Amino acid sequence: MNPKRLLFFCSILFTSCNVSYFDNEIEMKWSGDLNMPIGQINYTLTDLFQELDINDFNEDAEGNMSFNYIESISGGKNTSYDVAIEDLSSFVEIESPLTPAVFNAAGVSSPHTIATSEIAPGIPNPLIISEKTTRQKIEKFELTKNLTGASFIDGQLIIDIASNFTEDINVTIEIPSLITKSGNEPYQTSEKITSLGKQLSIPLKNYTIDFTQNADNLEPTTNSFVINVTSEFDFKLGDTVKDDEKISVKANLTGAETTVVYGDFKQDSFSFSSQSLNLDFFNSFDQGAIKFANPKIKIKASNGYGFPIGIDLSKIRAVNQTNTLNLKYDNDQGPQNTFVVSGIETYSSEVPSVITEITLDKTNSNVSDLFSLKPTEITLDVIGNANPINKLPNLNFFASNNKGFEAELEIEVPLEVKFENIELTKSMDFNNGEDIEDLVNFVLVLNTENSIPLSGNLEIIFLNNGVDLNVSKSFVAFAAADTESNGKSSEYKTTTTEVTFSENDLKKIKMATAIDINCILNSPEEKNSVKLLGINDLIVNVSTKANIKL
Repeated sequence: MNPKRLLFFCSILFTSCNVSYFDNEIEMKWSGDLNMPIGQINYTLTDLFQELDINDFNEDAEGNMSFNYIESISGGKNTSYDVAIEDLSSFVEIESPLTPAVFNAAGVSSPHTIATSEIAPGIPNPLIISEKTTRQKIEKFELTKNLTGASFIDGQLIIDIASNFTEDINVTIEIPSLITKSGNEPYQTSEKITSLGKQLSIPLKNYTIDFTQNADNLEPTTNSFVINVTSEFDFKLGDTVKDDEKISVKANLTGAETTVVYGDFKQDSFSFSSQSLNLDFFNSFDQGAIKFANPKIKIKASNGYGFPIGIDLSKIRAVNQTNTLNLKYDNDQGPQNTFVVSGIETYSSEVPSVITEITLDKTNSNVSDLFSLKPTEITLDVIGNANPINKLPNLNFFASNNKGFEAELEIEVPLEVKFENIELTKSMDFNNGEDIEDLVNFVLVLNTENSIPLSGNLEIIFLNNGVDLNVSKSFVAFAAADTESNGKSSEYKTTTTEVTFSENDLKKIKMATAIDINCILNSPEEKNSVKLLGINDLIVNVSTKANIKL
């Protein structure tokens, strides 16, 4: 039998062994017995995770390792806050103070040209008067929210003034709801109205609107539009008057578009985009429990709206094949399970978004339980609402040109863990060539030097085309390295193990086509958690004791 081919058979038990020195021809003396090293395995935790195809971990300068995932959620369309200002019509009519009763008192009929100042000696003509009459009309916009104000960028207000008076009438129109941007004063105009009437066109882009005006201006309201019309009557000698004369004012507000609307958005719902975060990390572990000492979820939210937003974090769920666990957040400054994101308090076209950050950890949430579930994914079906802390009233605004809402979730899972029977499986092909027929006995000697604060049991399973040949061997492969008070390992722990295969085992091994090696990891029983560092390593020196039938 070729001794180097036998050495090759031994070495394939560990594909990571360093066997490069077998490339050189070595002159060997052979006595029928074999007692020599095969190779060495040197695993760091970084190597281990790379071999498990776990690529989402970070390692700092001190070797501290953590798994990091980043996901973003954004606000949905939330068009309900962009309140459209509907078209509105308002009609005000002022009748002449010269009613039929006044004509009767003057002893004349309508129409009449005033010819005398007295209807009898010492009795003034009641048709000769000078007075003002004011009418107010309050309209209500049918809006989707209770607004207190808005700033226009487009639209117009058309005011048509009609008169059937024979004489000219001075008319003053005041709209306390319409405020000039330049002077911050209510709209007001005075016009001399003839029988031909007059039309006024007001471009709304020069105005803001105050929806809080009402009749007495003492109790502010919402969604209101107020127009005041005052007519000045001055009838004198020579004027022709009638008893059915009137002034009418019709105001039509159309095509209004706004840059910003103000109001109390109460606690209306706020939608977010739904996301799902796949966690491939846990797919590398089979049965067993893993508990993380201090995972964290950092949330950084950017709010470009003029109102605070509450995010219901209980809709964040950890999901595995059999269980679901919802996040719980103990908010000591607001509603439970709610992340309160501050909003912009004062509107400006240049104002930046407001940034709010929180960190969820073991002190304020059950985030550790979430990741101890070994989830395959984290679902982010979050929901929210405006004004999570209801101030009654809430002073909110919505700008049509805004920076929206974005939130970044950074999940950090430091490798400060407690392992309970975590199983890692590794497979390799097995070449059962005819030269192993000369093998009588085979003993593997494993000398481990371990700085990882985890102990490990190994199980070697021989397979024939996927079928277990029932030649498995389980043994304590290495002890956990001792740890200091900070949970980090302090030095190497050495363990030596011999694994013997019987002749009956070897008969089955000769049929094997593959080998599975299972490693079952456990934390020290006396430790709540240990800290795993990328610089921790496990060195396994593999040698053999064998008897060969020459």
